[in-house]
Amino acid sequence: MLLDLRERFAFGLNLDDPWRYSGILPPRSIIIPHLLSVSLPEGKILDEADDQEIREHGELEPRTVASRAVLALADNLVQAKIDFVRCWFPWKYFEPIPISESSLDQLLDQSYSQWPLDDLVNTLTSRGVGVVPVIACGYQRMLPQGLEPDPNRDLYLKRASIHAQLMVRHYKDRIKSWQIENEPNWWAEHEAGGWRSGFAWVHEHGFRHELLQTLNDTVHREDPSARTIINLEADAMVLDPGIYSSYCDILGLDFYPNYKISHPINTKVLKLADRVAKKLSKPVMVSETGYPSGPSLLAYSAESQAKYVSDACREAYGLGGVTGIGIWRFIDTAWRSFPPQENHFGLFDNKGKPKAAWSEFSKVIKDLK
Repeated sequence: MLLDLRERFAFGLNLDDPWRYSGILPPRSIIIPHLLSVSLPEGKILDEADDQEIREHGELEPRTVASRAVLALADNLVQAKIDFVRCWFPWKYFEPIPISESSLDQLLDQSYSQWPLDDLVNTLTSRGVGVVPVIACGYQRMLPQGLEPDPNRDLYLKRASIHAQLMVRHYKDRIKSWQIENEPNWWAEHEAGGWRSGFAWVHEHGFRHELLQTLNDTVHREDPSARTIINLEADAMVLDPGIYSSYCDILGLDFYPNYKISHPINTKVLKLADRVAKKLSKPVMVSETGYPSGPSLLAYSAESQAKYVSDACREAYGLGGVTGIGIWRFIDTAWRSFPPQENHFGLFDNKGKPKAAWSEFSKVIKDLK
């Protein structure tokens, strides 16, 4: 049965490390603030869980490591009765270098030559776990090499439309919910932090709406039965969900109320999702929410993380207008980001060991289903 995020409350997890399940090299780790633009080189970054497997079985092909990671992921999700995963599908995984402008129309007839996330999609959906891809995200680390909206925004829109069409065409028999882009109300902050590149993300409001409209129309044109999701940074001072709601079927909200301060643990902010749903008469889901298990220097802990996950699930489940929740995230990785709490949101550590929050998440799902 295909997942429908409008029909019943769904429990999900976010995957922030698509390279683990695709055999593709991870992006550069950001080890100090983005402002200073210093990073580790792109290359092979092994988490201790992967490294242990290599020690036990000898050097393995990246695809073999990825396949084993997919199977381990699927086993954990099924055991915990998790309904879906939301995962980045980086554009560059399918189109590493932008196709020449003269070949774009031909690409629609030929499709991409590589589909490195097929194993993830096929394994999870065959075992009853839905997949919600995030497509056409304009983070620089996810785009084909050198691609950005400036200086030719019309060409970027055409490329994004073709990319989305190919994605939906390839997966529409297995995937029915698609997130288009990511946190469009927060693009200027993404650009300031080094995640995006180009003035279009900051200054051109018309481009924002043209891109979202283009992606929404493309998904529905290729698969009229598909649902589109736009997620917004819900902790922002200016949310304005109404201006985005016409470009999607489901509105997603991202909440990190304890991102800057560890206590008091706050899940009451999720009530905003219910108010938005009722005001707009549109299904709303909590696309992302989470609490880091560290660093202890900032007074975060595994125990507090477990409490937040449990309380957030129960809070969201009790809100009539909310259709689901996606906990950020499945596992910590050796890929590093800043500030330091970014590296501790996983319900598993990077050795593959479950934290207290994983047990609590599994328990609350079974209690509420």
